[in-house]
Amino acid sequence: MTTTTPAQAPAAAPGRRRRSRPLTGWSTPTGLLFTAPAVVFFGVFIAYPVLRTFWLSLTTSDGFGGSSFGGLHNYGVMLTDPIFRQAAVVTVVYTVVTTVLQTVLSLLLALVVHAGPRRSAVVYRTLLFLPAAVSLTVTGLLWRIGLTPVFGVFNRALEAVGLGALQHAWLGDTATVLPTVIVVSLWQSTGLFMLIFYAALGNVDPAISESARVDGAGPFREAWSITVPMLRPVVEVVVMLNVLSGLKVFDLNFVMANGGPLHASESLSSYTYLLTFGSSTGGVPSFAYGSAISVVVFLVAGVATVLLYRFRKGEQ
Repeated sequence: MTTTTPAQAPAAAPGRRRRSRPLTGWSTPTGLLFTAPAVVFFGVFIAYPVLRTFWLSLTTSDGFGGSSFGGLHNYGVMLTDPIFRQAAVVTVVYTVVTTVLQTVLSLLLALVVHAGPRRSAVVYRTLLFLPAAVSLTVTGLLWRIGLTPVFGVFNRALEAVGLGALQHAWLGDTATVLPTVIVVSLWQSTGLFMLIFYAALGNVDPAISESARVDGAGPFREAWSITVPMLRPVVEVVVMLNVLSGLKVFDLNFVMANGGPLHASESLSSYTYLLTFGSSTGGVPSFAYGSAISVVVFLVAGVATVLLYRFRKGEQ
C-alpha cells in the first residue's frame, strides 16, 4: 500500500519590505496644522509681549511719542528709587507671609475636614471655598467698604461687643494696611488650597493610617509622621503657586488701599501700573521705567520657579 503526500506550494520569494517612516508632528502637514494655533497663540500673546517689554525697558519711550535707546539707564534708576525699594520690600513680605500662612492653614483645614464625618465635609468644603469663587477685585471692594473707619461693618461690630477702643482706620495707617491686605488674601485664597489638599488626602492609603493607629500613634503623630510627608509633592505645588501669586500681587492692595498710604502697601505690580499710567520717576519716562520693573519681576518669578522646580526634582 502506497501513500502519497500532497506537494507543498513553493514559498513565495521574499519581497522588499518598505521601510516605515516615523510620523512625527513636525514632519507631516497634519501635525503642523494642529500645532500652528498653539504656536501662533504663544508667539502673539506671550513671546512678543515679553520681548517687546524687554526692548522698551532699554529705551526712553513714554508709550506715545518717539523713543531713543537708553541702554541700562532705567535699571540703574531702580537702585536710587526709594519707592521701588519700598515696593520690593512689600512684595517680598507679602509673598513670604502669605505663602507660609496659606500653606499651613489650608493643610490644617484639609486635615480637620477630612477627619470629620463625610456629610459635614461637603458643607465645610463649600463654605470654605466660597470666598475663592469671588474675584479679587470684588473681594477688595467689599472689604474696603467693610473696613471704612466710621461706617464700616468691622468697626461697628467691635463697638457692639464692647471693644470700641480697638476701632481703627485699618487701611489708612501705614502700620496696619499691609497686614490687613494679607488677612484678606488669606480669607480669599485659603479655601482653594484647602480643596487641593483635601483631594490629595483622598489618595492616601487608609491601610497605612490604620497600621499607625494599631502601633499606638495618636491623631497628631499620625498626621505629622505619615500624612504630611505623603503630601509633600502637593505641598511643593501649593508653595510654588503661592510664591508666583505673591510676586505679581496687584488686585487686593490696589483696590483696597491704592498702594497707600505713603506706598506702605505698594507692590511691584501696582507701582508698575502707577508709573505706566501715572507719572515718571527720576526724569525717566514712566512707560520705559515701568517696563524695566516688569522685566525684573518676570526674571525674579522665573528664577523662583526654576529653583523650586530643581528643589522638588532633587527631593524626588
